[in-house]
Amino acid sequence: MKFYAQINTPLGPMLLSSQGTQLDGLYFVGQEDCPAVGGQAFAKPGKADPTAGMMASMAIKDFKAHKKTIAPALFDEDDLRPTGLAACGDTGGAIAANLSADRATSEYAVDHFPIVMQPNTPQSAVDLFEQTRKELEEYFEGKRKVFAVPLHLKGTDFQKKVWQALLGIPYGEYVSYGDVALAAGLTPGHGRAVGTAVGRNPLTIIVPCHRVLASTGRLNGYTGGLERKFALLELEGFTLG
Repeated sequence: MKFYAQINTPLGPMLLSSQGTQLDGLYFVGQEDCPAVGGQAFAKPGKADPTAGMMASMAIKDFKAHKKTIAPALFDEDDLRPTGLAACGDTGGAIAANLSADRATSEYAVDHFPIVMQPNTPQSAVDLFEQTRKELEEYFEGKRKVFAVPLHLKGTDFQKKVWQALLGIPYGEYVSYGDVALAAGLTPGHGRAVGTAVGRNPLTIIVPCHRVLASTGRLNGYTGGLERKFALLELEGFTLG
């Protein structure tokens, strides 16, 4: 049986899912693939455009991230060490500036407890949801670069290869879709299929699909909304423009 909980974050509410001991879903409430729970829909009606969004009269998808890239050879568990800025300064201000009022919480902090959505949720799942909430809180405060919450990647073999490759992208760095293809044991020609798999990542932020950009450094798209991708990259030390 799958269990669900909801938490608030500086980028808006998120839905968590697990079968008990491993996290298998982490979605922004409102994104297209956010599951329904108990008949309650958490996705906005209609098909969302992951490339939509404007900022300062410019399409957010056309913004470029400015920071050095890493070679595909660095995709390795041993390279999941802290990188980039040691801390992020006024993250609340940056996040508030990049999100509309209805998508950010009233205070820039994660709530102090997850809202469990089923009365029979086992303690193992409750503990897992709380660990996830706490680690996300530390991430948004600039105190955590690597997540320790246990994960269960559930998808096709191809998708799991891609998502596993995403886990090798260090904090504060970005790669292209072609780089992800190579890291997954594929060829750069698989870039489009890789992009589709990246867009279906069920564990946003923790499996860091926000660190995948176009080969030109453009933001391109994000299932959770490009304003959020902008804010996450800014949090990790990128300059965007």
